[in-house]
Amino acid sequence: MNSYIFYGPKVEFQKKIPEDYRTLTDLVMELDVSKMLVQIEGQEHKENGVEKVKVENFVAGSQEYAGVREHVILNFANFLAKLDVENIYLHNPPLQISEQIKRLYPKTIVEVHKYKTVTEETIKIINENYNDIVIGQNSVKTQLLKALLPLTLNDREKPVVMLFYGSSGIGKTETANFISTCLKEKIFRKQFSMFQNNQFSTYLFGGAHYEKSFAKDLLDRESNVILLDEFDKAHPVFHSAFYQLFDEGIFEDQNYIVQLKKSVIVCTSNYRDEDEIRKELGDAIFNRFDVVIGFNELGEDAKLKITEVSISEVKMKYKEEKGMEMPEHYLDNLKTAAIKCRNAREIQHLVSDTFALYYIKQICENDC
Repeated sequence: MNSYIFYGPKVEFQKKIPEDYRTLTDLVMELDVSKMLVQIEGQEHKENGVEKVKVENFVAGSQEYAGVREHVILNFANFLAKLDVENIYLHNPPLQISEQIKRLYPKTIVEVHKYKTVTEETIKIINENYNDIVIGQNSVKTQLLKALLPLTLNDREKPVVMLFYGSSGIGKTETANFISTCLKEKIFRKQFSMFQNNQFSTYLFGGAHYEKSFAKDLLDRESNVILLDEFDKAHPVFHSAFYQLFDEGIFEDQNYIVQLKKSVIVCTSNYRDEDEIRKELGDAIFNRFDVVIGFNELGEDAKLKITEVSISEVKMKYKEEKGMEMPEHYLDNLKTAAIKCRNAREIQHLVSDTFALYYIKQICENDC
């Protein structure tokens, strides 16, 4: 028997397994049916009078554990005893399964995916490109680079945890996305405005194995850049779930343990200043941030630059797909109107709506 456990994203697990295999879901269904089989004299590989199912490659994906009954998870060794298996491949198994496997097969190979982290090259890329990607936040770049630099040190294992604060739509989430882009990985994002009710406590602290959990989602993540968007919207009772994660880079519940070495954790908020942050979040969570970075309100120059970038992108789409070009005086009026917008999101909506309305006008006039 050869056993292999992989912790990491699904796309990487798929590279580790053979082309031909049987899944956990498939075998659970087959064994439920096999209970009705009668032992035939002379058959080999029997378990309690029922012929064992012969399997060359048994694969259990991370999403499958939620689809089987609780007793299969708790008694996984007994489930395997009904199989004649050559190779086992497990993806992000819950603790109840991984502990049984390691006891049964002490030579189990355990592999943990190595996520990309910030290097000196990353620092250079951010320094050279940040102001072109996140417009109007020149003061943020230096603070960001200082916060990320410790990840380039060999002895730094814990994550860098940052809190971004300021008005909506001025570059906080975009900054987190940019860091992930520099590492060429898909950001892991959770919208914390949803975490208002006690029903989410099982998601954070763990419930039954078939319920969704933050720890399980972290295991399946494709990036070491973690974005906890609108962290200020979460109920304070949930903050304690992040103490160990922010301090040591470890998150655990009753079903899973996740290590986030050298990760980047970004929490965004709409707080106005650090005094408000301390008052609302409290020192217990505030003191666990490595850095707290404020984002400035957008000035007219920044709004104009954002408008020009947005116009360029939308203009190209309409020209390529619709063959439409908007007259220059319309664009000039659009730039003037955009100055009155409060943030980048409003500017992008204004540009998109203006082009759409102009194109609708062309369609309607051509029909007349």
